[in-house]
Amino acid sequence: MGSIKQLASQTLTYGVPNIVGRFINVLLVPMYTAFLTSAADYGIVTIIFTFAAFLNVFFTHGMETAFFNFSRQQTYSLKIVFSAAFFSVLFASTIFAGVGFYFSDYLAELNQYHDKRILFQLLFGILFFDALSAIPYAWLRQQKRPKTYVKIRLFNIAVNVGLNFLFIPGLYWAYHQGVISFNPEPYFISFIFWSNLIASVFTLGLLSPFIKQNWQLFPQKLSRSMLAYGLPLIVVGFAGIINETLDRVLLKYLLPASIADHEVGIYSAFYKISLVITLFIQSFRYAAEPFFFNQSTEKNPQKTYAQVMDYFVWICGFMVLLTLVFAPVFAKLLIRNASYFEDERGMKIVPLLLLANLFLGVYYNLSIWYKLSNKTMMGGVIASIGALLTVVFNILLIPSLGFVGAAWATLAAYAGMTIISFIVGAFYYPVPYSFGKLLINFLFLFGVICWQYAFNPSYLWLIFATLGYLVFFIYSEKPQKHPVVKAILMKVTGPK
Repeated sequence: MGSIKQLASQTLTYGVPNIVGRFINVLLVPMYTAFLTSAADYGIVTIIFTFAAFLNVFFTHGMETAFFNFSRQQTYSLKIVFSAAFFSVLFASTIFAGVGFYFSDYLAELNQYHDKRILFQLLFGILFFDALSAIPYAWLRQQKRPKTYVKIRLFNIAVNVGLNFLFIPGLYWAYHQGVISFNPEPYFISFIFWSNLIASVFTLGLLSPFIKQNWQLFPQKLSRSMLAYGLPLIVVGFAGIINETLDRVLLKYLLPASIADHEVGIYSAFYKISLVITLFIQSFRYAAEPFFFNQSTEKNPQKTYAQVMDYFVWICGFMVLLTLVFAPVFAKLLIRNASYFEDERGMKIVPLLLLANLFLGVYYNLSIWYKLSNKTMMGGVIASIGALLTVVFNILLIPSLGFVGAAWATLAAYAGMTIISFIVGAFYYPVPYSFGKLLINFLFLFGVICWQYAFNPSYLWLIFATLGYLVFFIYSEKPQKHPVVKAILMKVTGPK
């Protein structure tokens, strides 16, 4: 139980920059929707940063996870493992950034952003510096130095957000007050990318001492082994990004050009209402990956993994219900432009995306089996199946349902990946998960969300559902004090 408490503590610690960063980025949404010319402009920013998520997979090519895996084996010193991982990222990032910069004109034309070449050039600069920061960040996590990690991440956030406010509302005010003579409004989109790039450069500067102190010559054999382990994770990562972000791209290309960017903007804005559960899952991932690798050397780690899954689903389920209760309030706080609410479909997608993200979190928990058993290729196959589900469902549903179809496709893909990973993982790396209890959790949450989606009833019933879920948690985790509940759970889940 002590190890789980340690994981919980580190999740909360890593959650600080994620919560602050996402919260502040969400606060930027009202600024973007207010100062950018239209929802289409916000859609352009979303589309280009979506490409960044795809490309980042190739820049880092699984070296973060490879670093965690090889550092636990103690065959090589930590400095040698760090150096091999960092050099691999440096080499790949230089190549990819150079090629991307050279073809920036072509990328702009391909996406029908004819006068926005600079945005793609800035994007590749951001990707380069962020990729070089990935291994130093991983080293801080592996060394259990979350406070240093948090400080640097918060610095990055502060610089990025500060420059956003300086370049957009600051220059807007200065222009309209006659302080400056040029009109900054046509450059607002590029200022968003400049802010990110400058923050990334300064962040790498703060991480450079850790690079210097860990740099050491490394054998080619280690580099080849790490690449063999990490390269299949490109498939995992690329498929994951497809699942997370391809819907925005497909919305742009499957819908008429006259409404595509508008639909992307509406979808992206309402997607952010699932912020709470997304933040928790991301924070959990930062803490859980090094935790799972370190725990693998302890006695009976599978029991710990099962306990982690139980508590993870309970917490996420409660967050899903709580978010549904307060969704109308969150929506009005986050989206300050009334035109976004003219489309009633915006609020419709919120419960679907919440449940989809819960499945994604469970999938991240399950994925430890192929990382620990060196079956990363199998992980790539499962992720590819998820990506295929994403593409197929989006193609089938977007033309008729618009971005609501994208939300349903996201839910279907994540649920499919979770089920497949659970079945295959049980064969290669059995973990005694509480299947019955987890199934009851998901059936309850799925029922609540389907009812909410179909009938949009009074929010009073959501409050009662949330309280009922909380009561069930208390009873199921303390069954020895409640004989009737204990008997029911023994029938469903077996002995604890």
